[in-house]
Amino acid sequence: MRLNRRKFLQVSAGVASAMALSSKRVGAQLKPVVKVGNPLDSYPDRRWEEVYRDQYKYERSFTYCCSPNDTHQCRVRGFVRNGILMRIEQNYDHHKVKDLYGNQADAAWNPRMCLRGMTFPRRVYGPYRNKYPMIRVGWKQWADDGFPYLDKENREKYKFTSRGTDEFVRMSWDQTFTYLAKGHVAVGKAYSGARGAQRLKNEGYQPEMIEAMGGSGPRTFKYRGGMGLLGVIGKYGIYRLANMVGLLDAIIRGRGPGQVLGGRAWSNYTWHGDQAPGHSWTHGMQTSDIDFADHRYAKLTIQWGKNLIENKMPEAHWYTEIMERGGTLVTVCPEYNPPSTKADYWIPCRAGLSDISVFLGAAKIIMDEGLVDVPYVKEYTDMPLLVRTDNLTRLHPDDYIPGYKAQSLPKDGFTTKWMKNFNRSKMPDFAVWDMNTNKPVAITREDIGAKMLKKKIDPALDGVFDIKLVNGKTITVMPLYEMYKVHLKDYDLDTVNQISHSPKDLIVRVARDMGTIKPVEIHYGEGINHYFHATMHNRASYVPLMLTGNVGPKGSGSHTWAGNYKAGNYQGSHWSGPGFAAMVAEDPFNPILDPAKNVDWKNVKGYLKGEEVSYWAHRDKALIVNTPRYGRKVFTGRTHMPTPTKLVWFVNVNVINNAKWFYELVFNTNNNVDMIVAQDIEFTGSCEYSDIVLAPNSWSEFESYEITSACSNPFHQIWGGTGIKPIFDTIDDNLIHREFAKRMSQVTGDKRFADFMKVYEGAAPNRTKAMIRRLFTTSTTGMGYNIDDIINGKYGEPGCCLMLFRTYPRSPFWEMFTESKPYYTPNGRIQFYNDEPEAIEYGENFIVHREGPEATPYLPNVIVSTNPYIRPDDYGIPEEEQDPDLRHVRNIKKPWSSVRTTKNFLWEKGYRFYCVTPKSRHTAHSSWATTDWNMIWNNNFGDPYRMDKRSPGVGEWQVHMNPFLCKDLGINDGDYIYCDANPADRPYMGWKPSDPRYKVGRLMLRAKYNPAYPYHTTMMKHATWTGTERTVKAHEERPDGRAMSMTTPYQSNFRYGGQQSITRSWLMPMHQTDSLFHKAKSKMKFKHGYEADNHAVNAVPKETLVKFSKAEDGGLHGKGLWEPVRTGYTPESPLKDRFAEMYLAGQYTRVKI
Repeated sequence: MRLNRRKFLQVSAGVASAMALSSKRVGAQLKPVVKVGNPLDSYPDRRWEEVYRDQYKYERSFTYCCSPNDTHQCRVRGFVRNGILMRIEQNYDHHKVKDLYGNQADAAWNPRMCLRGMTFPRRVYGPYRNKYPMIRVGWKQWADDGFPYLDKENREKYKFTSRGTDEFVRMSWDQTFTYLAKGHVAVGKAYSGARGAQRLKNEGYQPEMIEAMGGSGPRTFKYRGGMGLLGVIGKYGIYRLANMVGLLDAIIRGRGPGQVLGGRAWSNYTWHGDQAPGHSWTHGMQTSDIDFADHRYAKLTIQWGKNLIENKMPEAHWYTEIMERGGTLVTVCPEYNPPSTKADYWIPCRAGLSDISVFLGAAKIIMDEGLVDVPYVKEYTDMPLLVRTDNLTRLHPDDYIPGYKAQSLPKDGFTTKWMKNFNRSKMPDFAVWDMNTNKPVAITREDIGAKMLKKKIDPALDGVFDIKLVNGKTITVMPLYEMYKVHLKDYDLDTVNQISHSPKDLIVRVARDMGTIKPVEIHYGEGINHYFHATMHNRASYVPLMLTGNVGPKGSGSHTWAGNYKAGNYQGSHWSGPGFAAMVAEDPFNPILDPAKNVDWKNVKGYLKGEEVSYWAHRDKALIVNTPRYGRKVFTGRTHMPTPTKLVWFVNVNVINNAKWFYELVFNTNNNVDMIVAQDIEFTGSCEYSDIVLAPNSWSEFESYEITSACSNPFHQIWGGTGIKPIFDTIDDNLIHREFAKRMSQVTGDKRFADFMKVYEGAAPNRTKAMIRRLFTTSTTGMGYNIDDIINGKYGEPGCCLMLFRTYPRSPFWEMFTESKPYYTPNGRIQFYNDEPEAIEYGENFIVHREGPEATPYLPNVIVSTNPYIRPDDYGIPEEEQDPDLRHVRNIKKPWSSVRTTKNFLWEKGYRFYCVTPKSRHTAHSSWATTDWNMIWNNNFGDPYRMDKRSPGVGEWQVHMNPFLCKDLGINDGDYIYCDANPADRPYMGWKPSDPRYKVGRLMLRAKYNPAYPYHTTMMKHATWTGTERTVKAHEERPDGRAMSMTTPYQSNFRYGGQQSITRSWLMPMHQTDSLFHKAKSKMKFKHGYEADNHAVNAVPKETLVKFSKAEDGGLHGKGLWEPVRTGYTPESPLKDRFAEMYLAGQYTRVKI
């Protein structure tokens, strides 16, 4: 509040008059100051302290897991008074936790919890809480009318085309379960068989998607358990329903076991854009991630686009403590970020993954300067394997040895002994040039490390050789290392500097550091993985590490974390049992009805199938493009192919709100979805556009046991049954699923639905115990544990134990390096090269720098190379093509000297700024985004009094911008600005300025000067609660101006638009192959092609360019400068120099002597 001199004098005069009128009364109440001679002998009355102590009194306490999507899963302690959860504190218990063998966690894990955990009660009791089930009025009317077929007229009548303007009504749980069950039956029937297929064809769905349904209406049902490790039974439990609806298909189509199809299980990790998609191409695993305690072994840690300091608050100390152990810290990122303030040196780079070239340039220096760990490269990598120069595939022995038969693998070898579906016919042998015999020799996938040395094979890394094939043709082959010497000629120091803008001396320094310091670890997260060519960046990160022997030893490797995706923590195997599959894929036609018995592999039958959410966000379409050369070409592999989306049910995830191309989804795509069910504790942006809203208990209210674990710590945790009683008309997630199944039995007359959920029968807290036992004790990480022992505290804090890994701390690929076990690749080696047909076709067989399809100033999607062994197909698509789907797939190869002269057509039109969207410090994705304290902390405009009524809430979102950029655009610090992306498709297809929805979807937010960001790089934190029709209406009509819906409990972080206003869907072709060989994520099994959260489309919200324009002044009520700028309290304010001088001179602190 600004107080001028006149106002101050008026107020002062009033106060003085009041004092004068009551001076006698006031004087009578004043007491003389108490004099204390010796404060050690006596002290004044201290009863005032009781007020303070009273605030912290409690009647009991309990522990639960703070379990958002942030990888930490902190066990915290809640304090209860009068049945109210008063406060949360850190629970110093981690050092107590043990495993079956007596191994014990490090005390350094204490304490664990951040400010989000401390404000959790404000979510539990807050105004945005879902307090009871609700149903959208139009959808309820459709159901009450008997679910008539939704032609265009009916979709408008029942407001499927305008969900954002409809209202909700409260329902009882009993009514809600009936509507849920009847809705499933109606939608399943509508799209089954030939009639359903014809309806879908008439609605414009691609024939490949309709074919993927196999005639099953329930195949159009999509279920999503939001980052399932956040509460495995309740969240991943939704996938059990996806398997269960195979029973509905049996009823509708009259089919029996083995002849039906269930629903689709939507992904988590890849949909968020958080997976490192290049990992499965490099070593065959879903993700390489470490137990944070492994940091202690590292001597060089490189934070490559990773903000561990800000985004891993309970765990950041593991990173900074490397300094105490004499380690070296390096950061690589466009902006001077928080980890850079701790680093020994910071390497700036151009945004948009230009730093792929830095990895490759460093590799060239390492090779040129003789810093390669030659024995490691020969024994563990694919560099010695021979590659054919004619077709770019690896040489196989049967190519040149007549009648060759694959060698027998050792019976006690890793492949034979440990992999469930070992199939020798799908694992060809490979060839190296043996220096001892001077000829090519065959090797198997088991021949790595000591096993290769035992065979006395010494593979050549250099050389060019001629091989006569069995067909009589002579071809040239090379060890891959020789080919990389050719390949890396494109990445000399000058070129890398020009591509990346990274200083030459620092490129050399980091290369030499990686070549001389051991162990070396590189860490990155969603900051990297949110770009289109993250696959290439991930692969590139391994190049210098593989050359220097830094994959496998403790403290080494290339790692990522972003979200709790790791279903592999409950990995199944042929020796332990099905693990994770025991819950999600138990056979609904043959369930184990006795809760005391575990599920065996013979009782597992997966009628569900995984699907990538990104296709739904891509206008519910696969990537099928009309190319000039080949006509209609399908880039979405058969194993990836989605089905039409007609029913969506998601749990604990803001899946619509966080969708890339959000406004296209809610204004156009979802018009064709018949039923959307949101199950969440708060009324999110996803609830705004749903049909049924289910209200579950929060973590602190769980009445039955729930479990969690993480990708970055070793703890397995059980909690529930000891917290506060449910505050509202809410129930546990697992109870929602159980009661839904029972109602399905009542509606269909088939008791098998209820039988399938019989495992959850009984009273809380024990009703989930049988499932927890089945899941955990049949997994490789829990085999041998007794669930009651864990709950009763045998292994430390009640409910906790350590997961059973080979090492503590867990270090990826320790077994490969120490015990010569093969990687999960076709050849058993960690890979510099991929010869899958798609990789060769797309020009990505080598690890090469590519510009993005949008976020680049140069020719979109161009491959920077002169390597003759990269031969991409451009499909005849011209360089000037602007269509996004064609830019998706165009593969043009050019030398850097040509690339640097090209222009991105969007850059030419003024869209010249990258907008990076990292995780926020005070939210976990969208969780806590509108919690009052966090909303205040999260930005520079937090104000609990909302003095400026334009603010959407007690805080609002901002974009960080370079001050010189803002001044060039006429934007002052704190101004409201518009942020726009490519107008051809954003904020949604077909928008017009006259469309009232355009005002809803166009992004307006505050500008914040931040000199840490380069001129062309801006930053806006991601996963906010977006603007909707209801919040915009409220903002413009409510007297207080809040952007909080007047008909739903939904609060937006924006006045208009949202972060997703500037994003669109991109379907990266390398994420959609059928040929990639890799390990399954949650069982000891090999796979080819698609697997959810493993080899699948990774969403890429940073693949965007934007431009800015001023909307309103930042000053109070839209007049003049934002107050901190006017008063000089910002780094770039007009008065900053005077303020800085006074501050440094100590003139802001006056001492009276």
